[in-house]
Amino acid sequence: MDQREKKINALFEDNRFVDWVINPQSPYAEYWLQWTSASKENAALAEEARQFLLDVRAASQDTRREAGPETIDGMWDHIGEAIAEHNAGSGGERVPDIRQAGGSKRIWPIRRMQWMAAATMAGLIVLLGLLIWQRTSFRLTVVARTEQTPVSSELVRFNESDKNELVFLPDGSKVTLAKGARISYNRLMNGQRRDVTLSGEAFFDVAKNTQKPFFIYTQNMVVRVLGTSFRVVALPQKETVMVRTGRVSVSLKGLDSAAQVARIILPRQACSYSSREKGLVTTANTGTTKIEMEAEGAHEYVFEDAPIDTVFKTLEKMYDLPVLYDHRTFENCFITISLGNERLEEKLEVITQTINASYLLSDKGINIGGKGCK
Repeated sequence: MDQREKKINALFEDNRFVDWVINPQSPYAEYWLQWTSASKENAALAEEARQFLLDVRAASQDTRREAGPETIDGMWDHIGEAIAEHNAGSGGERVPDIRQAGGSKRIWPIRRMQWMAAATMAGLIVLLGLLIWQRTSFRLTVVARTEQTPVSSELVRFNESDKNELVFLPDGSKVTLAKGARISYNRLMNGQRRDVTLSGEAFFDVAKNTQKPFFIYTQNMVVRVLGTSFRVVALPQKETVMVRTGRVSVSLKGLDSAAQVARIILPRQACSYSSREKGLVTTANTGTTKIEMEAEGAHEYVFEDAPIDTVFKTLEKMYDLPVLYDHRTFENCFITISLGNERLEEKLEVITQTINASYLLSDKGINIGGKGCK
């Protein structure tokens, strides 16, 4: 299986992609439209996978019918035709038409089956198994859409330790969480804006991106950022924003933006929510806290001729995303690199180009494939 086939297989296994293909109202539409428009390769991969899924769906066009022998044989006919059509152009082995004593077809071992044939079998055999199991007991509704609970795109990071914890965000921003602090955000930050919800104390070093503003939500405040560093305290008894560099705008949460004037907070200033006045108060801020000093020194991981396994494990720790790859393929790969303020995609581009690989990024993880290093 080459790298292209692995990428398409990854799309088949991503329930968000399947939902987007077969559900016109899919909540994942925006993500996949952005993903396909990112490059010609992405567009080609998505179209090939999409067309194949639609072909598989067409194999069970009748959405309500009794699961009798004719239904099962019809399903097998669709499976066989799909595999035979693919193998005719790829040199794969022909699928034998084997029937059991009862007359229904059964699976026969097929060697060197190409990935599309395998995907057909994997996708439809589960449905067929349900049909066989239940065909004598009741009528079964065959639906094209698989009802699964989608993997949440929200990631929650909670610092349970006694020390400050550094969190790398996918957009290149960094957050230092104090003890007991919690943040939640989109795993990939691939929307039109970068939203983070905070509870507790944290120091933010936000990567500048004027096209995608950065928002922080506390219980009573909304902080809008374009690129700066600042400290936020979001505790029940205290909500404060203290700016170190750049500037931020602070407004009250839950109010129409047109009905209030946001406070612009500059370096050495702080903005707090006053529960007594139900409003915002701006004050001077001249001190430097321990969390700020620690955050300034925690910028990057440096590797010198390090095994790629070590780098991938560091990425998993940084972004709380699994890195999926074949260890034997890349066991001879070593790399010298520093990982710091870059976006996750930028890090992956440099790493994969260095080790002769490519990647597929989703909120399920990072899939790495390629020929590896000799």
